[in-house]
Amino acid sequence: MKADEDDDALSWAGGSDATHVDTPVGANAARQPKPKRSDVGGPRATSATVVDDTPSTPASAAFLVTIGILAGIYLLYTFGWLITVQHTGTLAVTPLEQIAITLKEYLAIAACALWFAAVFYLTRHQRPAVRLTWLVIGAIVLIPWPFVLGIANV
Repeated sequence: MKADEDDDALSWAGGSDATHVDTPVGANAARQPKPKRSDVGGPRATSATVVDDTPSTPASAAFLVTIGILAGIYLLYTFGWLITVQHTGTLAVTPLEQIAITLKEYLAIAACALWFAAVFYLTRHQRPAVRLTWLVIGAIVLIPWPFVLGIANV
């Protein structure tokens, strides 16, 4: 084998390019401006042109861990509401009251998952701090108080 062939095996195809800079994945993409619609497809750009809606900076590890902890809290709240509904008996006089009570119970169980999904959907284009704030507000509002206080006779 020649020495040139060994050197070729250890080099990257664009490594000798003067504009090549080693950066972490995604860091170079965050610095580049997004192309305008007229730049992507030329003067006849169609509506089928793909526009990247992903955030320019990746989420930090601490933010992702906090989201995971809050997701676990919401899951525990869901189980708390489920246990509360199963152990709490309410007497309904009319069929309309029974329907209202049943609907209330189902919504109480689903409220945590609905809040979590709504926050992720409604804050998808905002800063991570806004998403985190709304998730913390939901964690405070959705506490299953009957379960916590022992009213459900668990």
